Amino acid sequence: MRGIVVGVNGSAESDEALDWAVGEAASAAVPLTVVMVTAGAGKGATAAAHEVALAPAREEAQGLLDAARARTGLEVDGSVVARPGPAADALLELGEDADMLVLGRRRRGRLGRAVLGSVSTTVVEHARVPVTVVRHGDPDGEAGDAAADDEAPRIVVGVDTSAPSVAALRHACEVAARTGASVEAIFAWQITTLAPLPGSWGWAPPIEDYEKFATDSLAEAVRAAGSTLPPERLVRRIAHGQAAKQLVLAAQGAERLVVGARGLGGFDRLLLGSVSRQVLDFGPCPVTVVRG
Repeated sequence: MRGIVVGVNGSAESDEALDWAVGEAASAAVPLTVVMVTAGAGKGATAAAHEVALAPAREEAQGLLDAARARTGLEVDGSVVARPGPAADALLELGEDADMLVLGRRRRGRLGRAVLGSVSTTVVEHARVPVTVVRHGDPDGEAGDAAADDEAPRIVVGVDTSAPSVAALRHACEVAARTGASVEAIFAWQITTLAPLPGSWGWAPPIEDYEKFATDSLAEAVRAAGSTLPPERLVRRIAHGQAAKQLVLAAQGAERLVVGARGLGGFDRLLLGSVSRQVLDFGPCPVTVVRG
């Protein structure tokens, strides 16, 4: 199943994710599959019983798709699928060969606690295709200021020395090429020190060495990504500070934030890197995680 696969459940969060997915499918000229997961008819039920049990969910999903088309004013090649749960398993199966999986994300609580949700977490950690988590708008303005109407859309992407970050940059550039957006590639670095010997000072390389390493690494990533964007639409920026914090700050008003996640096997595959997890929790715009 190629194209965009989006999970819905009738909530405000999933409606926003669906609207975003409709826009993405229209922009990329690919089909959209809307997935609603329901309880089904239970184990041991006949195929006919499952069909009857899934019919209301299929009808509801079709209504949600029609409403999203009306809200966005976009006509996309869309279809609906109803599946029995668990939700994460169904989405991963249907999205195995998709161009992208799209999910909604709840707002943070009053105390700032991030709430990604178990389904979103499982899908992001296990999917082999890019996953975009669309943040539900915060009434208190926590999501940051939107870009001005006269500003070109901007895609922020985190870059380091890893292959997944190159894949993320390549993905961001491909999106920008078809949408007219610019890409802001950010390489964040921090000063670290060696533990001092007794009676001596600690030592850190000169700041110029850090800056040169970051600049050279970012340039190498741009070359490896093979972008054809003109230089004015691929902005390179070196940022001094913790990577996730710098990316979240830079993504204020951005169209989306793209990061890479290492494609690990076994138990390690269940663990997102700290940067990926933090931008998913606190990113002010849709966040796309790309497996390397």
